[in-house]
Amino acid sequence: MMRSLLLQRLRLSGALALVTGVCLSLAACGGSGGAGTDRTRIHDFGKVLSGPISVQLGPDGTSAVIRLVTNPATMCAVSYGTTAQLGRIANDPGMGGTAITRHTVTLSGLRPATSYRYRLTATDASGRVFQTPQDLVLRTRPVPRGAALGVDLARGAKVIAVSSEWSGDFGAAKAFDGDLSTEWSSAGDGDRASVTIDLGRTSTVTGVANRTREMADGSAITRTYAVTVDGSKRYGPFAAGDRLDAKVAALSASGRRFRFDVVTSTGGNTGAAEIALYAAAPGSGSTVPSR
Repeated sequence: MMRSLLLQRLRLSGALALVTGVCLSLAACGGSGGAGTDRTRIHDFGKVLSGPISVQLGPDGTSAVIRLVTNPATMCAVSYGTTAQLGRIANDPGMGGTAITRHTVTLSGLRPATSYRYRLTATDASGRVFQTPQDLVLRTRPVPRGAALGVDLARGAKVIAVSSEWSGDFGAAKAFDGDLSTEWSSAGDGDRASVTIDLGRTSTVTGVANRTREMADGSAITRTYAVTVDGSKRYGPFAAGDRLDAKVAALSASGRRFRFDVVTSTGGNTGAAEIALYAAAPGSGSTVPSR
């Protein structure tokens, strides 16, 4: 009898020890209380936002650039769309897979004269998530008069030569994908950066644009560039644009292979957010402005 009672007490003590161990494990993994709960809760974005949010609208109504600073450094993304479901997302390509403090995020593929909702989300090194409690709103500009540029022949063109690429995520093809949130970055080529594309057949172009990439420290900005057609005639230099203003330049040329060379820059990992070659809009003649 005494032996049976002792065994029951030992079993009860073991069971209590097991339950205690499970509870301690759950607490350590964030099952209740402590830092675990902090990591799973969504915090107000204002807790990491340092200074105002800057929104710049592209003059052609198809893009917008959002700039902001977070403290501490975070991985920041912007979800956006015309409805409450949003549907698209963009981040700063300059993050390069790590947390940063100064964020420049481009919203591309927008419709002119249209209202968009957007939401900011950031994650810090501790895994805490911060988000704007309400969607913010911007309205794109209308299409400016005389802005029809026709088809971008360079979009999706085959890259056949490039001076260098920082990595696969910053490959030269990113400058011809029609997406301003991606970019080509050279590996420190500065004024020697160049890229050549093959259109697949001889084509006539009426305009050219090169939207530069840039780094937060002021480097990697292309000031001017030149275009060489089929390895012979060179045009330019032309003023480079940026993500908000393409600075389309008139270019009357026919060819298949087009090489783009940086002529002057602020040095560093120069490249391009997007490079375009325009054909005249059908039935309208060339409407590319002379600059």
